[in-house]
Amino acid sequence: MPGLVKKGLAVVAVSLLSLELISLAAIRLHLIPANAPSFVWPSFTPFWAATNPHFGTWHPPDAHVNHTTACYNLVYRTNAHGARDRARALTAGKPRVVMLGDSFIEGYGLARAERLSDELERRTGLEHLNFGTSGGFGPTQSLLLYRHLAKRFAHDAVVLGILPDNDFNDDDPAVAEAGNDPRYAPYFHAVGDGFELRYRNRDSLGPGDKARRRAWTRGAASLLRSFSHAANAIDHLKSAITYQRALDRSLPPETQRYSGYFDYAEGQWARLAHVIRQLLAEAGEKPVTVVLIPRPNDLARARGAPTTPLARDLAGLLAGYANAHLVDLMRTFGADPNPARYFNRCDGHWTGEGSRAAAGALLPAPMYHRLTQTAGAPPGN
Repeated sequence: MPGLVKKGLAVVAVSLLSLELISLAAIRLHLIPANAPSFVWPSFTPFWAATNPHFGTWHPPDAHVNHTTACYNLVYRTNAHGARDRARALTAGKPRVVMLGDSFIEGYGLARAERLSDELERRTGLEHLNFGTSGGFGPTQSLLLYRHLAKRFAHDAVVLGILPDNDFNDDDPAVAEAGNDPRYAPYFHAVGDGFELRYRNRDSLGPGDKARRRAWTRGAASLLRSFSHAANAIDHLKSAITYQRALDRSLPPETQRYSGYFDYAEGQWARLAHVIRQLLAEAGEKPVTVVLIPRPNDLARARGAPTTPLARDLAGLLAGYANAHLVDLMRTFGADPNPARYFNRCDGHWTGEGSRAAAGALLPAPMYHRLTQTAGAPPGN
């Protein structure tokens, strides 16, 4: 019996080693588009948690997290200020741009070099300080992050990313109340003709039990894929099968789905307009570019339409400010006959192609002409 056990274990070990070697060859030779392991031990502490008293969700300083799905196997790292960015000084001798927003600005699902901020930095030669974060982060939080953190860094322009798909709901206290959202977060409440800043769940400031459990689950799930080619190959094959089955199902038309370009309430628009006015006041004379980021459901709803209610409302708001400009990525993505290539199939965030297309749409913005003239270098390609 002991001999049989040894033989069985030997067969299992040889089989696993063979599977690992075959998977290594298939991935490294690009025979299958699976991820390569990162060979970085995963972190088991919360990376996105409501830890900042001013704006809630943020990252810990000098930290990392392994983020693994069938679409990517990445390690995100933060600098001393908690931004997912390289080390940045408070002072600067050349023009710099501060970037605000949620997961699309942070670069969820992208290696740091592929992100919009890094692509713009490469093309312009100007530093782009990335203060984006995931975690249900809305425009109100971006404003407060700018006021209490990003504004401390010398900079000459601001880019604010708006994701209509969820930003109206992320900023709406009524939505948070209805969903019993337990997070500590700031909201502007309508009071008379204006808005008043209030915080929900003040006793929840800090990484709570839910965030800790999620961090442990994420760490454990990424452990094998961080060190094994076979685990990534199997994950890719399972995901491909699931994705194909989803395509084969009869789904409701995309045009029936929510689109923040069309379906926002009057009070939600008033709140967003208030946030943008506040940001423009904080920025002073610095140019501010507001970027509208569509997702596939928005592209489907807007197909054939000359404009959208949100683009029209924002253009009207920003027309009253000489230093403000709107870039609607709907124009760039909607004009492409195959916009699906801009979004990864795991969670709908940008692929590298999506990030590069967004950078190309942003470069003609007036602020880049002004900044690159000051810096003495023309925008890149």
